[in-house]
Amino acid sequence: MKDSVHNWWHIAGWFSMLLIIMGYYFNANQNPVCWVIWFVGNMIMGLYCCEKKTYPPAVLSFLIGLMNIYGYISWT
Repeated sequence: MKDSVHNWWHIAGWFSMLLIIMGYYFNANQNPVCWVIWFVGNMIMGLYCCEKKTYPPAVLSFLIGLMNIYGYISWT
């Protein structure tokens, strides 16, 4: 059981990284969906960092998630 949970978090970390990169891509193409993709990616990354007990990047991810909400509101 512990291995499957560890494996899930490992996948979640990589998945969140892919979402964040996709968010940059959509932002570069001025597509407002970038904010939603970034938000989800940053929330997953924040949870991943909490699971790994790396709290400074977790806080950063959550704060960037709040900025994603602000960006979405500003763009729409």
